[in-house]
Amino acid sequence: MLKILRVVLIALFLFGLAACNAASTSEKMTGKKLSDLILAFDKDAKVNEASVEFTLAERPVFLVYDSKADRMRIMSPIAQAALANEDIHERMLQANYDAVLDARYALANNVIWAVFIHPLGSLTKDDFLSGVAQTVTAAETFGTTYTSGAIVFGGGDTSDIHEGLLKELEDAANSRTKI
Repeated sequence: MLKILRVVLIALFLFGLAACNAASTSEKMTGKKLSDLILAFDKDAKVNEASVEFTLAERPVFLVYDSKADRMRIMSPIAQAALANEDIHERMLQANYDAVLDARYALANNVIWAVFIHPLGSLTKDDFLSGVAQTVTAAETFGTTYTSGAIVFGGGDTSDIHEGLLKELEDAANSRTKI
């Protein structure tokens, strides 16, 4: 619960930062602008030629971008892929359909990642900050609710899974305490 509250507070901070510094949508996003945004909330971020390494909610996060290809990617490592069984792989795919919204769970180099991918030029400050928040939230909720935030897109399996989890928690709490 504390972990989810921390992630929600981070998301609110990032959305507040976006609201306070609304950018013109007519200007193309650049790696320099993204680096400046990251440095606003992590002064210790390591800015490289086409990437930035930073920390949010005590979680390592990486931004990589390619201006020529007009792409950017926000990534946070979660676990070694060998630790994930078939049920976890299925749950990741279900969450990609309806619960992690713009972020995704992915496998690369034997690591499970939370990832947000977007064209660089059309990316807005709000899109970027939302992508950071969704990526960190997806990484933090991996293994529990598998979500990038409070919204679940209808038609998938996640709502039923969340309702079942909530019922289990309520039953456990009711059997131990009388409130």
